[in-house]
Amino acid sequence: MGDRDANDGSSRSKGALLSFLLILTVWCAVIRILWNDWRVDPQYGYGVIVPLLALGLFFKRWEDRPLPKATHSRKSGAVIVISLLLIGLIAFLIPMAEANPDWRPLGVLASCFAVGITLALIYLMGGVGWVRHFFMPCLFMLIAVPWPRNMEQSVMGSLMSWNTMTTMEILHWAGCNAMSQGNLIILPSGVLGIEEACSGIRSLQSGLMVALFFGEVFRLAIPRRIFLLFIALLGALIGNILRNAVLAMLASSKGLGAVMSWHDAAGIIVLLTTSGVVFLCAYPWGKKDLMQPQRFPAATPLLPRPADRMFRPFVIASLVMIFGSLFGTEAWFRLHERVPPSLLDWKLQQLPAGSGAESVPISSRTQRMLFYPDGFSEGWKGPGPVRGQVFYFRWPPGRTASVALQMHNPEVCLSSIGMHLVRQLGPLDVSVNEVTIPFRSWLFEQKGKPVYVYHALFSEGGTSGNVNDGIQDTPKGRFVNMVRGIRNRGERMIEIAFWDLPDQVSADAALREYLSKAIVSTSSNQTIVR
Repeated sequence: MGDRDANDGSSRSKGALLSFLLILTVWCAVIRILWNDWRVDPQYGYGVIVPLLALGLFFKRWEDRPLPKATHSRKSGAVIVISLLLIGLIAFLIPMAEANPDWRPLGVLASCFAVGITLALIYLMGGVGWVRHFFMPCLFMLIAVPWPRNMEQSVMGSLMSWNTMTTMEILHWAGCNAMSQGNLIILPSGVLGIEEACSGIRSLQSGLMVALFFGEVFRLAIPRRIFLLFIALLGALIGNILRNAVLAMLASSKGLGAVMSWHDAAGIIVLLTTSGVVFLCAYPWGKKDLMQPQRFPAATPLLPRPADRMFRPFVIASLVMIFGSLFGTEAWFRLHERVPPSLLDWKLQQLPAGSGAESVPISSRTQRMLFYPDGFSEGWKGPGPVRGQVFYFRWPPGRTASVALQMHNPEVCLSSIGMHLVRQLGPLDVSVNEVTIPFRSWLFEQKGKPVYVYHALFSEGGTSGNVNDGIQDTPKGRFVNMVRGIRNRGERMIEIAFWDLPDQVSADAALREYLSKAIVSTSSNQTIVR
């Protein structure tokens, strides 16, 4: 009898270890999808520490976990089937994310599926009581999931506008001479921009993470946790307003050079201050007498018996699906990248000296925000009223390029420097020197005058003269990218603006004339190397 109980206990302990192994594997696969945004986007740099914090919260909960309760066999079977379905969806999202590293809804879905799988496995080990007990540490991981870009840009644009307006009021109260143009503050010493990193969204997200963390550490009631979130939100917004105002005053009195020396330090001070305020609010509310850790009796199983029969095949099948997807994804894309397509190579060159063109310097800060592409910017005055400027960037193959391109577009960037968007114009395909470039176009207004803007971004590796041959920006198209084995092969961006032209026909003609001088193409066979 004793040997039977010992074998049974050993078997169930192995089942618990399999559960933890599967949870770890699922989250490693999801973190792989999220990692690119954490690594290259400063807004989500804090994400790298969230898994460690979530693990710490889980172990803290483990110390006073309730006794496990056996689950009904039918319920366990249903939970296993649902979990297997969610794991299959994650296995599908792995190659989709490899083909579309810039598509953030994939990370949102994968993270939600992982939370569901984790809670399902916890239910199999300990029943509903365990799900309630470990719910918050599981949910904590979602704080590091990057927001969909439309939502992020909407919030970011609102915060930048509000910060600019409030900073201007503070400067006027302080007697500083300043004017605003979009999200730019014009000072006697120069122009100060309220950029994405200064919008407050980074300190806002970090503050929310701190509030959720301390709320869980001190096991606060739900109303108090909500109040902590409000404190973090308010502290981040007020702190960032004060930061921008102080930097603007420094720029006004000591020049723009003083801003660079204090910019990052001021951001850290805001984050530490917000975290300190949240902690000081949470600590008095924390439990004075924490529950003594409970220990399982020697004969208490970690894994209820009804799940034993189906559980091990389920874990094995799940691990096979995830690892099969990971290794299969890499093999699939490498197989397609071994085939050397026939490419039309081309480059955009700067206009020659004597053409009226002048190079426009690109700040190191802008290059850092764009993840260090190759390229240039120049402006020119043509014959008659034509005045234009071009930005041309080229990113090498890698997972960062698509993210860089999606983070910046004319509607956001030009609006932030005071241009007013009148309307979006129709698409325009321009064929020059055997190269066809599909542009999107907009009509902006600056100081009452029209500005025509043309923007194109495209991937390397097209098999025709159309440089946009490899880009598919719809859900169906992104699925086609995966099926065709297309992942980031490198990207280019061209953005051209024209001032002082009477209508769109004149602007289109000026665009074609400029590209006929600037584009040089050479046909060659190239091998795509990732």
